[in-house]
Amino acid sequence: MIKSLQCSQGADYRRFMKRQSPESSATIKKQIHKRLQKRWTIRELYKEKSWKTLVKVGLQTKGLYEEYDTIKVQGQVLSVGDSVLINSGDQYDEDYVGTIKQILSIKEPTTAKLICLCRIQWYMRKSEIIKSQPKCSEWISEQELFITNHQEYILAQSIIASCKILSCSEYQELDEIESTIYFNRLEWDLQKKQFGNMDALQQFCFCFQPVNPDRQYIQCDSCKNWYHFECVGIKNGKYNQNEFYCSKCQ
Repeated sequence: MIKSLQCSQGADYRRFMKRQSPESSATIKKQIHKRLQKRWTIRELYKEKSWKTLVKVGLQTKGLYEEYDTIKVQGQVLSVGDSVLINSGDQYDEDYVGTIKQILSIKEPTTAKLICLCRIQWYMRKSEIIKSQPKCSEWISEQELFITNHQEYILAQSIIASCKILSCSEYQELDEIESTIYFNRLEWDLQKKQFGNMDALQQFCFCFQPVNPDRQYIQCDSCKNWYHFECVGIKNGKYNQNEFYCSKCQ
């Protein structure tokens, strides 16, 4: 009976309430209002894409919240700790990248359908970084990502595919690089719009920049330092001599 009342507050509801004592009537009315409010909240939060608040509501309501170790998306089984590509929408050319930190579901009480969510730790791409740091464009690789401390919930169905995020040294050792393979070596502070551990990177060449795996380098046979082809006057990406000495060692 309560279930049917939660779906409607019309004539049947009023007749039912008249048969109750004032005390029991008030108690039942509060219970019905509370449950209706919860169900309406979940539907509205889903509609508004307010995932963080939706999770809070699910945690506060017994039987609506459940966590998982894995989830199947786009035919792939993904686990907590996996890195993934996320649909950024039609207004962006590049997909977002993040690491799954949590997998959960919230049950919509009226339909019993599960709203599957993942808590994601975000990475920033080169195209986003150079908006604030344009001078970094020369040493940031196209496949380089920058980890942030920002996490938020997304719909699991917005995940496109899994990807790999390696260290810079691991990335440099690859013979072939697929489009879903990235590397990370720096943190990015979203509030300050700056790198968090830039001093840890070794700098190369006369221009004193961190290594960019996308560019070509040549090592001096004397000082053993590495230099960009362009910075030492090597054109067309070719150097035919057996030895190379930088201008400091010549």
